[in-house]
Amino acid sequence: MGKRDDAQARRQAIIDGMLADALRPAFTYRLPSHHALPPDIRQAVDRLLAKAETQRTRCLTYDDLEEALPPRDVTAEDLEAIFWILAEHGIEVEDGE
Repeated sequence: MGKRDDAQARRQAIIDGMLADALRPAFTYRLPSHHALPPDIRQAVDRLLAKAETQRTRCLTYDDLEEALPPRDVTAEDLEAIFWILAEHGIEVEDGE
């Protein structure tokens, strides 16, 4: 397994964990601010928003997400913030076709 495959597997594990934790009470979570994100994560969000706008879609794929993420290992908090911000814009991330 290559370095990129390892990172993708770790990210998928984080995403799976986030989905499993989705039933937690919402009141314990503070919504992320786009401006409070690390610069490389802000850029990833901006790329994803631009891609959705260019394609005039409300649904992106995990491949789109993977392409937008910085080369470093992102944290669970980074991924969760990305999903929240995309959701605020009415954009979902789903499996590709």
